[in-house]
Amino acid sequence: MRKLVLFFVALFLITSCSMDEDNPQFHVQFVPAVEVTMPEYFVHGETYEINVKYKRPTDCYFYDGFYYSQDGNALVIAVQTLVIEDANCESLESLDPEEASFTFSCNPDYNGTSYLFKFYTGKNADGHNTYMEMEVPIAQ
Repeated sequence: MRKLVLFFVALFLITSCSMDEDNPQFHVQFVPAVEVTMPEYFVHGETYEINVKYKRPTDCYFYDGFYYSQDGNALVIAVQTLVIEDANCESLESLDPEEASFTFSCNPDYNGTSYLFKFYTGKNADGHNTYMEMEVPIAQ
């Protein structure tokens, strides 16, 4: 996953430095998760598919995978998109959310009793990131 993110960052840097106006410019942006389907619990060493529904505001947003970072038992996850700049975009607000999934492997050596997932849901009135938090216990 990190290699894919690095590839797109490198691609972004290369294209953003281009003087050719025929190349579309884009930037990376997170879109809010609106619904998440998680298992009730994890078992050490098992792998799980996690489904995330999200909304693209316009048709200039293109799904680009998931961003994630981990700190202990907490995982911050966001739906990442590439946004085409300076284009005529049509609103997608009235459409149903789209769905994407990723796999999560419960580390067999993890000593904690649960994982805390924090899914990015946007920004509040003060401009701070907001999250949908879901704690999933590990079966003993």
